[in-house]
Amino acid sequence: MNMTSAVTSGRALESTIKVSAKAEAKLRTGRPYLTPVPDCEPPFDDERSAVSRLRRLRVAARSAGLVRTVPDTIKDPAVPGWSQDADMGVRRTATAALPAAARSGPVLARALVEVLSGQRPMAQLRVHCAPDVFAGLQARPVVRGALGHLLNVRVCEPADGVAEISAVFRRGDRVRALAFRIQGVDGRWRITALQTG
Repeated sequence: MNMTSAVTSGRALESTIKVSAKAEAKLRTGRPYLTPVPDCEPPFDDERSAVSRLRRLRVAARSAGLVRTVPDTIKDPAVPGWSQDADMGVRRTATAALPAAARSGPVLARALVEVLSGQRPMAQLRVHCAPDVFAGLQARPVVRGALGHLLNVRVCEPADGVAEISAVFRRGDRVRALAFRIQGVDGRWRITALQTG
Protein backbone atom coordinates (compact mmCIF):
# COMPACT_ATOMS: atom_id res chain seq x y z
CA MET A 1 0.00 0.00 0.00
CA ASN A 2 1.47 3.37 -0.97
CA MET A 3 1.25 6.62 0.99
CA THR A 4 -1.58 8.25 -1.00
CA SER A 5 -3.86 5.24 -0.76
CA ALA A 6 -3.20 5.08 2.99
CA VAL A 7 -4.22 8.72 3.36
CA THR A 8 -7.35 8.30 1.25
CA SER A 9 -8.35 5.14 3.12
CA GLY A 10 -7.81 7.09 6.34
CA ARG A 11 -10.16 9.79 5.11
CA ALA A 12 -12.76 7.19 4.15
CA LEU A 13 -12.59 5.70 7.63
CA GLU A 14 -12.89 9.14 9.18
CA SER A 15 -16.60 9.26 8.46
CA THR A 16 -17.34 5.85 9.98
CA ILE A 17 -15.03 5.90 13.03
CA LYS A 18 -15.00 8.45 15.78
CA VAL A 19 -11.62 10.07 15.61
CA SER A 20 -10.09 12.14 18.36
CA ALA A 21 -9.45 15.85 17.70
CA LYS A 22 -5.70 15.29 17.63
CA ALA A 23 -5.99 12.44 15.12
CA GLU A 24 -8.45 14.46 13.06
CA ALA A 25 -5.93 17.31 12.81
CA LYS A 26 -3.27 14.88 11.63
CA LEU A 27 -5.63 13.45 9.02
CA ARG A 28 -6.22 16.90 7.56
CA THR A 29 -2.49 17.53 7.12
CA GLY A 30 -2.24 14.41 4.97
CA ARG A 31 0.84 13.16 6.82
CA PRO A 32 1.00 9.58 8.10
CA TYR A 33 0.85 9.08 11.87
CA LEU A 34 0.72 6.28 14.43
CA THR A 35 -2.34 5.56 16.53
CA PRO A 36 -2.26 3.30 19.61
CA VAL A 37 -4.16 0.07 19.02
CA PRO A 38 -5.51 -1.96 21.94
CA ASP A 39 -4.04 -5.42 22.35
CA CYS A 40 -6.81 -7.81 21.38
CA GLU A 41 -4.84 -11.04 21.03
CA PRO A 42 -4.17 -13.52 23.81
CA PRO A 43 -0.59 -13.69 25.08
CA PHE A 44 1.71 -16.25 23.54
CA ASP A 45 2.94 -19.17 25.65
CA ASP A 46 6.37 -17.61 26.11
CA GLU A 47 4.78 -14.39 27.41
CA ARG A 48 2.99 -16.20 30.25
CA SER A 49 4.79 -16.94 33.46
CA ALA A 50 5.77 -20.49 34.35
CA VAL A 51 3.39 -20.40 37.31
CA SER A 52 0.36 -19.55 35.18
CA ARG A 53 1.28 -22.29 32.67
CA LEU A 54 1.59 -24.80 35.51
CA ARG A 55 -1.80 -23.79 36.91
CA ARG A 56 -3.44 -24.19 33.50
CA LEU A 57 -1.83 -27.62 33.05
CA ARG A 58 -2.99 -28.78 36.49
CA VAL A 59 -6.56 -27.62 35.87
CA ALA A 60 -6.60 -29.36 32.48
CA ALA A 61 -5.18 -32.57 33.94
CA ARG A 62 -7.65 -32.60 36.83
CA SER A 63 -10.60 -32.01 34.52
CA ALA A 64 -9.41 -34.86 32.29
CA GLY A 65 -9.04 -37.12 35.35
CA LEU A 66 -5.33 -37.65 34.75
CA VAL A 67 -4.01 -36.35 38.07
CA ARG A 68 -4.83 -37.23 41.63
CA THR A 69 -4.30 -34.28 43.91
CA VAL A 70 -3.39 -36.27 47.05
CA PRO A 71 -0.51 -38.75 46.97
CA ASP A 72 -1.05 -42.25 48.33
CA THR A 73 0.69 -42.81 51.64
CA ILE A 74 1.65 -46.44 51.95
CA LYS A 75 1.36 -47.28 55.62
CA ASP A 76 -0.83 -49.48 57.76
CA PRO A 77 -1.85 -47.56 60.91
CA ALA A 78 -3.02 -50.78 62.59
CA VAL A 79 0.54 -52.13 62.65
CA PRO A 80 2.70 -50.65 65.41
CA GLY A 81 6.07 -49.16 64.49
CA TRP A 82 9.35 -49.99 66.10
CA SER A 83 9.63 -49.91 69.85
CA GLN A 84 11.28 -46.76 71.17
CA ASP A 85 12.48 -48.36 74.42
CA ALA A 86 16.18 -47.74 75.00
CA ASP A 87 16.96 -51.30 76.11
CA MET A 88 14.95 -53.28 73.52
CA GLY A 89 14.04 -50.80 70.77
CA VAL A 90 15.84 -50.04 67.56
CA ARG A 91 19.22 -48.35 67.55
CA ARG A 92 19.50 -45.26 65.38
CA THR A 93 22.61 -45.23 63.23
CA ALA A 94 24.56 -42.13 62.21
CA THR A 95 25.23 -41.35 58.55
CA ALA A 96 28.97 -41.96 58.98
CA ALA A 97 28.30 -45.63 59.90
CA LEU A 98 25.97 -46.23 56.92
CA PRO A 99 26.59 -46.77 53.20
CA ALA A 100 26.31 -43.64 51.08
CA ALA A 101 22.69 -42.56 50.70
CA ALA A 102 23.42 -41.49 47.11
CA ARG A 103 24.10 -45.17 46.30
CA SER A 104 21.49 -46.82 48.53
CA GLY A 105 18.62 -44.48 47.60
CA PRO A 106 18.46 -45.39 43.89
CA VAL A 107 18.81 -49.12 44.70
CA LEU A 108 15.85 -48.95 47.11
CA ALA A 109 13.86 -46.84 44.62
CA ARG A 110 14.39 -49.46 41.91
CA ALA A 111 13.35 -52.23 44.32
CA LEU A 112 10.18 -50.33 45.28
CA VAL A 113 9.25 -49.74 41.63
CA GLU A 114 9.73 -53.43 40.87
CA VAL A 115 7.65 -54.49 43.89
CA LEU A 116 4.85 -52.05 43.00
CA SER A 117 4.75 -53.40 39.44
CA GLY A 118 4.77 -57.05 40.57
CA GLN A 119 8.20 -57.84 39.13
CA ARG A 120 9.94 -58.48 42.48
CA PRO A 121 8.71 -60.50 45.47
CA MET A 122 7.54 -58.23 48.26
CA ALA A 123 9.31 -60.34 50.88
CA GLN A 124 12.65 -58.98 49.64
CA LEU A 125 11.76 -55.58 51.11
CA ARG A 126 10.90 -56.86 54.60
CA VAL A 127 14.32 -56.07 56.11
CA HIS A 128 14.46 -52.70 54.33
CA CYS A 129 11.11 -51.32 55.58
CA ALA A 130 9.61 -50.23 58.86
CA PRO A 131 6.87 -52.66 59.99
CA ASP A 132 3.98 -50.27 59.26
CA VAL A 133 5.33 -49.42 55.77
CA PHE A 134 5.83 -53.09 54.90
CA ALA A 135 2.30 -53.89 56.09
CA GLY A 136 0.99 -51.05 53.91
CA LEU A 137 2.84 -52.53 50.91
CA GLN A 138 1.33 -55.95 51.60
CA ALA A 139 -2.19 -54.49 51.80
CA ARG A 140 -1.77 -52.69 48.48
CA PRO A 141 -3.00 -54.61 45.43
CA VAL A 142 -0.22 -55.51 43.01
CA VAL A 143 -0.96 -54.39 39.47
CA ARG A 144 1.00 -56.59 37.12
CA GLY A 145 1.99 -55.24 33.75
CA ALA A 146 4.86 -53.36 32.21
CA LEU A 147 8.08 -53.10 34.16
CA GLY A 148 8.72 -49.66 35.63
CA HIS A 149 11.81 -47.80 34.47
CA LEU A 150 13.44 -45.19 36.70
CA LEU A 151 13.83 -41.86 34.95
CA ASN A 152 15.23 -39.67 37.72
CA VAL A 153 16.26 -40.14 41.37
CA ARG A 154 17.17 -37.34 43.77
CA VAL A 155 18.62 -37.83 47.24
CA CYS A 156 18.57 -35.23 50.01
CA GLU A 157 20.03 -35.67 53.50
CA PRO A 158 18.24 -33.22 55.83
CA ALA A 159 19.63 -34.66 59.08
CA ASP A 160 22.18 -37.11 60.41
CA GLY A 161 21.00 -40.65 59.74
CA VAL A 162 18.08 -39.48 57.58
CA ALA A 163 17.78 -39.25 53.79
CA GLU A 164 14.80 -38.39 51.60
CA ILE A 165 14.54 -39.77 48.10
CA SER A 166 12.25 -38.70 45.27
CA ALA A 167 12.03 -40.75 42.10
CA VAL A 168 10.22 -40.45 38.80
CA PHE A 169 9.52 -43.64 36.89
CA ARG A 170 7.68 -44.67 33.74
CA ARG A 171 5.40 -47.67 33.67
CA GLY A 172 3.78 -48.34 30.34
CA ASP A 173 2.58 -44.99 29.01
CA ARG A 174 2.27 -43.32 32.44
CA VAL A 175 4.87 -41.35 34.37
CA ARG A 176 4.56 -41.59 38.14
CA ALA A 177 6.37 -40.30 41.20
CA LEU A 178 7.65 -41.95 44.34
CA ALA A 179 8.93 -40.31 47.52
CA PHE A 180 10.28 -42.04 50.60
CA ARG A 181 12.37 -41.42 53.69
CA ILE A 182 15.13 -43.75 54.80
CA GLN A 183 16.64 -43.71 58.27
CA GLY A 184 19.65 -45.44 59.71
CA VAL A 185 18.28 -48.21 61.93
CA ASP A 186 20.39 -51.04 63.37
CA GLY A 187 23.27 -50.40 60.98
CA ARG A 188 21.30 -50.21 57.70
CA TRP A 189 19.03 -47.86 55.79
CA ARG A 190 15.33 -48.59 56.37
CA ILE A 191 12.30 -47.09 54.59
CA THR A 192 10.25 -45.34 57.27
CA ALA A 193 7.82 -43.31 55.12
CA LEU A 194 6.57 -43.93 51.58
CA GLN A 195 4.28 -42.04 49.19
CA THR A 196 3.37 -42.68 45.58
CA GLY A 197 1.77 -40.27 43.16
